[in-house]
Amino acid sequence: MRLKAPCYIALAGLKDFGRLVCALERAPMPAFSLKLGGRMVLAAQHDIIDGRPVIYYAEADAGKAQYLAYRASGGTEEVMLADSVGNPTFVYSPILRVEKFPAVLSRSAKIEKKAGYTVIKLSDLASLAKVAAYKTIYEEAPLPLFLSKERGKVIIGTPMSVSDNDSPAYYYYVLLGDTVQEPFLRYSSQRAEQPVFTTSLEEHGYIYLKVVRLAGDHPLVKVYD
Repeated sequence: MRLKAPCYIALAGLKDFGRLVCALERAPMPAFSLKLGGRMVLAAQHDIIDGRPVIYYAEADAGKAQYLAYRASGGTEEVMLADSVGNPTFVYSPILRVEKFPAVLSRSAKIEKKAGYTVIKLSDLASLAKVAAYKTIYEEAPLPLFLSKERGKVIIGTPMSVSDNDSPAYYYYVLLGDTVQEPFLRYSSQRAEQPVFTTSLEEHGYIYLKVVRLAGDHPLVKVYD
């Protein structure tokens, strides 16, 4: 299959990148250290749409570090570059240094106005949490929730394809009245209560969903209402 230029999407910072690749994952995703637009970044592919990789990144010079270390404890997150996996209280994403990508992967795709996800607006956070948490039934990691501003509106959403074939890729979202700073959304399928944003992962009996902030608009999401 012919390679297509990827869509590179900037995250708000290294902490959001660490949360994306490490938090709540059974096995942290590898982080690629590469030069993008003249800057050193850490990047990870998290989706593919119409044969085009969707790669999220944060500006960071990994230097000689071998791992990105992440820990969420006591309502506090820590993200740092590390030379080894010596501290068992952290989880580690291995850093893979890219010397040279194929030319098509070295540039970001120009996204046409009509290209992108098929967006589906949901009425409440509980509905969005159900979409993002459904994989936990099969003991897999939940889907991440991406926080962004689209046409001046704050939205939170997640991409989900019905299957791995050429079926449409959907993006489920809800509008928020204001942006949020908390890194997780706490949700229960066993209790009649609404999901809440939180900094803590310590309360038992809940499903936790990670919130990842984008640096700007999501180039593959078009909200018209």
